[in-house]
Amino acid sequence: MLLSKEMEREFMRVLGYSKFGLSPQEVIPFVTNLRNCAELLETKSKISLITVDPTDNIFLECAIDGKADYIISGDRHLLNLHIYEGIEIIKPKEYLAREGFLIES
Repeated sequence: MLLSKEMEREFMRVLGYSKFGLSPQEVIPFVTNLRNCAELLETKSKISLITVDPTDNIFLECAIDGKADYIISGDRHLLNLHIYEGIEIIKPKEYLAREGFLIES
């Protein structure tokens, strides 16, 4: 799993949305745990493909620089791309099913 500082900041911002039901006190430990599980990557690429929500481009940049196989996301702007520079963009449920962690019915 790859993570950039830009992604970390974006997760902290987005996880503060009420739809996730996390208090500010819960967001920082969540992101800290994420950092402990991920490879922190300094990105060099600058991509501006997604113009509707430009912050989504940070996920493409990290995936390119980290030579990722997948971008796993629920974000519709990313999912609408389906594939970018050979990197498949799929939903978490699809990834879990592919890896044998979830049996789709």
